[in-house]
Amino acid sequence: MSWTLCANCEDSRMWQASFVCSFAVYLQLTEAYTEKCLRVKETLLAAFVVDPYVVMSSLSAGSCATESPVGIVLLSADPRDVYRRHGTPLVVVEEYIADNIEPDNIRAFLRKLTRRPHMGGTEAEEQLARWVADTWRTQGLDEVHLVPYHVLLSYPHPVEPNLVRILNDDGSEVWVSEAKQKPLYAPEEASTEVPFTFNGYAAKGDVTGEVVYAYYGRRQDFDFLATEGVDVSGKIILARYGRIFRANTVLTAEVRGALGVVFFSDPADFAPDGSGFVYPNSSFMPSSAAPFGTVLMNEGDPLTPFYPATESAFHISEEEARLPKIPSQPISYEGAKQILSHMGGDVAPASWQGGLNVMYRLGPGFVQQGWMLNLKVNNWKNQTTTYNVVGVLKGREEPDRYVVLGNHLDAWIFGAVDPSSGTAAMLELSRVLLKLHNETGWRPRRSMVFCGWGAEEYGMVGSVEWTEQFGKQLSDRTVAYLNVDMAIEGNNTLRTKSTPLLADVIFESAKKVPNPDDDEVAAGREKVYDTWVLRRPDPLNPDKPQLQFIGSGSDYKGFQHNLGIPCMDTRYTFDNTTLGEPLYHTLYETFALVDEIYDSGFRFHKAVAVLWGNIGVNLADSEVLPFSLVTYSDFITRSQEAILEKYGELLASQNVSLEFFTSAAQKFNESVISFNEALLDINMKSPLAVRHINDQLMMVERAFVDPRGLPGRPHYNHVISAPSETDSYSGIAFSGLMDTLSAIKDAPEGDHQELWKIFAHHLAAVTHSLNTAAKVIL
Repeated sequence: MSWTLCANCEDSRMWQASFVCSFAVYLQLTEAYTEKCLRVKETLLAAFVVDPYVVMSSLSAGSCATESPVGIVLLSADPRDVYRRHGTPLVVVEEYIADNIEPDNIRAFLRKLTRRPHMGGTEAEEQLARWVADTWRTQGLDEVHLVPYHVLLSYPHPVEPNLVRILNDDGSEVWVSEAKQKPLYAPEEASTEVPFTFNGYAAKGDVTGEVVYAYYGRRQDFDFLATEGVDVSGKIILARYGRIFRANTVLTAEVRGALGVVFFSDPADFAPDGSGFVYPNSSFMPSSAAPFGTVLMNEGDPLTPFYPATESAFHISEEEARLPKIPSQPISYEGAKQILSHMGGDVAPASWQGGLNVMYRLGPGFVQQGWMLNLKVNNWKNQTTTYNVVGVLKGREEPDRYVVLGNHLDAWIFGAVDPSSGTAAMLELSRVLLKLHNETGWRPRRSMVFCGWGAEEYGMVGSVEWTEQFGKQLSDRTVAYLNVDMAIEGNNTLRTKSTPLLADVIFESAKKVPNPDDDEVAAGREKVYDTWVLRRPDPLNPDKPQLQFIGSGSDYKGFQHNLGIPCMDTRYTFDNTTLGEPLYHTLYETFALVDEIYDSGFRFHKAVAVLWGNIGVNLADSEVLPFSLVTYSDFITRSQEAILEKYGELLASQNVSLEFFTSAAQKFNESVISFNEALLDINMKSPLAVRHINDQLMMVERAFVDPRGLPGRPHYNHVISAPSETDSYSGIAFSGLMDTLSAIKDAPEGDHQELWKIFAHHLAAVTHSLNTAAKVIL
């Protein structure tokens, strides 16, 4: 047999990229290549899998080959053949994503998404959902669905604003809060569609009482007030945003008998450089900002707990629902200064002082005798329809396995950071993957599902309803859920939350993404990973970047915490000068903020889109799922050690043994070692063998799901990754055990017996889950 270089190969276009010379089968490669073939040798070696059974059948008219003494390389005449019949190597798709994501497109998408307010359940949210659906149809997704849910949401009154007032001894108004935030820069800030400032689901009410300053409104802050003799019962709480989920503060205040809660963001936390360097001159918070946000403790539609809010759903009454019972309202720090400047009582501790030029006092009440604080909330609730948008790119070989990528569509006002920076990145990523598909016929091995969620800001409503409606299918078929709640909230470095199971694929993907920070590149840190490990090192292993444990607070909740589907959430974030993105959920979270301050050029958006795509394609296209079993096993062991370190004496005082618990973790570790050794002998040419291995890997996270839920929290089922009971934003390992031990430590002696019973019961459940996880990979 003799082959000569085809004349077509003289055309330099044949060597432009591996997509042109898109199919190669080799029996054995040697150095005997023509000069031009040397130019693609490295790509071929990295890109294509040996399959000697298709060598002859792959030849077609017009194909070309080069001869070597002991081997041949065949190049298909139709580059689409390989995408239809065989898997395109990950490196090729990764390079395509990086080369084709266009920052200008992300910018254009963001401008479209942020022109008007679009709260969940409104006509504006529905219009946006339909536009996203049309965009995905135009891009070429195989299926696009609008999925409606009829849910209970909460809105400010259209005419009567919520107000906080200082009243003097005869009931006259001394000061009143602003109904809306003051327009400062972007033209849309003055839109008549901008709603009155409010907290979602805050109870309607008109309450008057003495005010108490409760720092960040954490449980320990209320405990401190009690030790100082400050009774919060019958009082109105003034609390700072920034350390915990605002709904936790409202619930604690409610349980302790408070009348209501007033929130503010302290300039010490969100404008550390002072009032002269705030929006629109920087991203720091101006004195007129008042962040919106939900105060609902549970997630999903409040009236259809555990079941989807479809037409056939049974709705409980509002009285039965877990809704806040006391009013709450955010105000600006300019307004908070008015309250604090009149407060009496003891001086607050030095650590409780803030950035306002007043002495912070605990209260209760004001210095002026007879003065009171009045909180009037006129919110109303409405059963309305919110829409999810779901688009599918079907898999080539395993269309019944899903890699889900998602971001929510609704925003409290304009949402240029949260969520629309993420939506814009997702739309550009889907465009690029569909471009590759449309040009070449490429498909991932598994299906990729793109989701735009409705009414997330109210408590992950759309995504939780979807996981409730399709939980059986998703639990059986979903490889992972990859969330980007927002692509950026700053431009310092990555911030990623994840289950340990996805650690390796996240790290390896980040090592391939070009660094968008010119200064970092000039310093020799060419990849996103390099800056990440420098600026956010893992406290336990500074050679790796910090991968935060996944709590709640975004649309991965239903996937991770109820169904046991591995999840992650990533974004570019701020440095450590503030407690959070300073303009989060405010009027000033505008397109101008992103375009002129955070990411002029949209290179950081591109980096997130490329990373998101790389992780997604790796999970969708790898033959064996790239799950990090060893990392998970190590994490479990460290988390057990943390329990003993913190509560060892308490456990010993009751002769409580963790022997079975630690033994189960050791069995899981041994199973991981055995599983990884067995992988070496897998017949990778057997689809059934590969499927079997992947099914085992998918079962690991599911094994940690307890259908009965955590103690007192049936809406959280994952025994390892559930968020802390005292702060739904943060994640702690084995929170059911940790929270119960914390409650025992703080409870009066007479309450210990029942709490120890709860602990023992849950310890047995967790031990069973660990043993189950060990068995599913045997």
